[in-house]
Amino acid sequence: MLKLPGGEHITIEVLSNYADVPDKDLVNAQTAPNMKRVSLARYLADKIQCVAERAEARDLVDILALLRQHPSLEKEGRRLLAEQDAAIVAERLLAWTDRDIKRDLKAYSDVKTSDAKEMRDVLLKWLKAEASEDCKP
Repeated sequence: MLKLPGGEHITIEVLSNYADVPDKDLVNAQTAPNMKRVSLARYLADKIQCVAERAEARDLVDILALLRQHPSLEKEGRRLLAEQDAAIVAERLLAWTDRDIKRDLKAYSDVKTSDAKEMRDVLLKWLKAEASEDCKP
């Protein structure tokens, strides 16, 4: 829990992994000036990698929320998705049936399964568009 200069309190959840994050992917946190956080572009890259690994349907919801809040990141999201193996990503996305998504998100009472389904379908459309571009002479 941090106390902001205005007296408000904010809870910080620290998630870590074993990967080092390059300095170029870190930015100053707005709510805690002495803390750094990953950039939104890096967060998006990590989430798309999670989808490629089919970590959990929550990753789809996180991507949609990020793109809704920052639509300018869509181009970067498309680029990042194009860097993945399209066949593997398509297989992972198609394996998330509506029932699987609902089951994956059961633990998250504040999350709409429709958001995960929407992002799954958007990513599939992006893959299809990318494949169409690759087939053009």
